[in-house]
Amino acid sequence: MGIEKFYNRDSGEKWGHPEILAAYDMMAGSIGYAETLLNDHLPIEERREFMLKAEADFAKLVPPVDPARTTTHECPGCADEPDAPLVKLHVSRPTTPRAKKNLPCILVIPGGGLATCFQSTPCEAWSDKYGVVVAQVMYRTVITGKGYPEPLNDCEAAYNFLVEHAAEFNISPKKIILHGNSSGGHLALALAHRLKRRGITPRGALVWVPILDDRPTFYSSHIDSAFWGQTSAAASARCYLGDLMGTADVSPEAYPNRATVEECVGLCPTFIHAMMNDVGLGSQMEYAAKLTAAGVYTEIHCWGGSQHCSLTTAAKIDANDPDDKYAQIFNAVQDKEYEDLFSNDPTRPWTVEEYNKEWGRPVAARVSRQAPVPLGPAPFTVARKPCNSKASLDMTGQNYTTHIFFFGVVQKNLRK
Repeated sequence: MGIEKFYNRDSGEKWGHPEILAAYDMMAGSIGYAETLLNDHLPIEERREFMLKAEADFAKLVPPVDPARTTTHECPGCADEPDAPLVKLHVSRPTTPRAKKNLPCILVIPGGGLATCFQSTPCEAWSDKYGVVVAQVMYRTVITGKGYPEPLNDCEAAYNFLVEHAAEFNISPKKIILHGNSSGGHLALALAHRLKRRGITPRGALVWVPILDDRPTFYSSHIDSAFWGQTSAAASARCYLGDLMGTADVSPEAYPNRATVEECVGLCPTFIHAMMNDVGLGSQMEYAAKLTAAGVYTEIHCWGGSQHCSLTTAAKIDANDPDDKYAQIFNAVQDKEYEDLFSNDPTRPWTVEEYNKEWGRPVAARVSRQAPVPLGPAPFTVARKPCNSKASLDMTGQNYTTHIFFFGVVQKNLRK
């Protein structure tokens, strides 16, 4: 078949796992979503009307919230934008907490291509399932004309609010876990970089199909599947970054895979769920390679037979379907990862100075953020540091990549 047919992965029958075909086809039926929301040539009123309909459709995936359990709060702006509009934060409390005090908290950052905030996470159900507090932030989006860094500023404002009101919510400020799907995963990992700049390390980040790079230079960059592909990703990045898109000035706080390995040192434990038929797969694999090279506790799972959001959608709608074992496995893996973060602190306490000392480089060593070498169809290879040698590889460079599919790359150094 022609190369175009190889890149088009809309067909669940051809590309999807047989147990999640319903979700795969549901995503395929969403074609036109990004093309409408991110289309500057359409009147803004038409785009906003479409946004409201799309948000309502996604809200049907979760039960309505109980106002007695979920409260809404308004958060003041972060240090970079103290006069920003107040940020809405929904906080759900468990009916049966896992502890009497200092509960963990999951901060959910919704996805939506940076154009909207889809409230598709069953926050109250998660709160009861895990016995923890689950909060969800509603950040400003590009559909309202707000690009980088305003959405990230709102996410930081929500995190700060949770820390400052930890006693009120009965949570531990040291056990806040960042979670996001798609653009929510993008912002969750970008927030980890922002908080590192503040000297703060969250308990961890657990993300699904995060959008990590604004450059279409990866082997997966040509994939089109359902409502999210190369055109949608480029439109989202253009709306978010404007003229900054594709330049060397894009920072990890804008798109996390712009980080060098050195800039990943000291980040929080990170769990990434990637999908085989996703345009962002290449950048997710590269970012995981940087994290592991930087000594960050890292897991990455590449799930076959799924496009951008089909398996994660199946994990919600088929959560109790015994015939969908694939979705059950996905949920079981995620449950174990959350339990690890609830019960243990797997943070690697390295500083950049310690990292550079280990590799025999001056503290000021830094490599500019260049565009990575296009990967194309090159064979998978693994770049390794030879035994008993510290002079083999400059791992701070943007061009360091590991072309290999990881499944559960874990550094087992849990500390109670």
